[in-house]
Amino acid sequence: MDIWQILMTPFSWLLKLFCGVFNSYGIALFLFTIVVKIVLFPAQLKAKKSTIKMNVLNAQVQEIQKRCGNDKERYNQEVQKFYAENNANPMGGCGWQLIPIAVLYPLYAIIRRPLKYMMWLTEDAVKAVANAVGWTAKMGSEFTVAGSNELLLAPMLNAGNLEAAKAAAAATGASAASMFIINFDFFGIDLSQVPQLMFWKEGLDWAHIGLFLLPVISAGVSVLSMLVTQKTNQMNRDQPAPKMNLSMMLVAPLMSLWIGFALPAGMCIYWIANSLLGMVQEVICGALLRKDYEAAQKEMEEQAAKAKEAEKERRRIAAEKKAAAIAAGKDPKKAHQKKNKEPGVDLSASREGLRAYARGRAYDPNRYPVTPYWDPNGPAKPAEEEPTELTEEEKAIVAESNPELAAQAEKAKAQESAKPAEEPAAGDYEEAYAEDEEQ
Repeated sequence: MDIWQILMTPFSWLLKLFCGVFNSYGIALFLFTIVVKIVLFPAQLKAKKSTIKMNVLNAQVQEIQKRCGNDKERYNQEVQKFYAENNANPMGGCGWQLIPIAVLYPLYAIIRRPLKYMMWLTEDAVKAVANAVGWTAKMGSEFTVAGSNELLLAPMLNAGNLEAAKAAAAATGASAASMFIINFDFFGIDLSQVPQLMFWKEGLDWAHIGLFLLPVISAGVSVLSMLVTQKTNQMNRDQPAPKMNLSMMLVAPLMSLWIGFALPAGMCIYWIANSLLGMVQEVICGALLRKDYEAAQKEMEEQAAKAKEAEKERRRIAAEKKAAAIAAGKDPKKAHQKKNKEPGVDLSASREGLRAYARGRAYDPNRYPVTPYWDPNGPAKPAEEEPTELTEEEKAIVAESNPELAAQAEKAKAQESAKPAEEPAAGDYEEAYAEDEEQ
């Protein structure tokens, strides 16, 4: 017994139990799907809760993106902090959704190889059983454990040859006590067969028509299930239902068609049952999570209001700081101009060889200073100089929070504007004339 056989044992026991009780492979698959849905319902409910919360938080994440702009590092840090404060996991809903998909693989293996996973026979025992029931005479070739051959072999077991098959399996050293007859007939359809697109070639009877209709019904039920999911996700009447992408609408139906026409018809029964029960589950989840959604939405509205107040306070502090600098006469532009007039400053930067003003008389190498590189992982970035002009919004904020400071800033700005423009010193004119004479 290999590792896969051990892992699939619970599924095998469940299917074998239902097959023995109801003597119908189709009913057994349907009941198996119900049990799986019930077992996975808590995980599905948790995934829905996580998804709803992430949808509500998405508006706040967009606000963080607007505030951070192109600073991706700051954006990632603030988003992680935001998720931690709200106890949210952006991948919480995806992980739980993968569990039902993971269940599909072992179910397919059990359907494809019922003698191995439901009767616990070795490959040698399966080959011996094939020889005992006359596989070569019926199929015209030697039996090989490949594809769906084992599934085609299972319907050959009947009351007349079961004991002979058990004896053949026991001769290889395998335990034949677990062997039983599987009834693959489901309302006249053989679930061990693979549906064919050109079903009419083998006759227009219900067995072939019904086999062809199973994948089509499976695809139609998948579309209906997606529409119900989209409808039940609208838990707030004031919130419009999200529009579903056309490509997303086609993925599940096309997958259902591919599975239906590529694998035995038993998979269609599972897919149809899974979609039908999924619709019921969505309705139940919608009713159970309505209060959770409303509570989460209320909580996010309160946090949005707090964030808005914090942003307003930040702007007020910044505006008052700028107004105080203006009222105190601290003008970075003036300070830069004074620095150029200080002794020791090179005023001949415009010279090129013998040409004294090749770069122009007003050339200033420091007029457009280069922004120094700042390492995000290094020390804290030094504070930048505040602009010397208050915007209209900042003027309104300062006038509301501190009218006296606003008046002082306006007075200082008016006095600065009333000053006459500084004339060049006499020495500057003499120096310029002397250089012209040299030329």
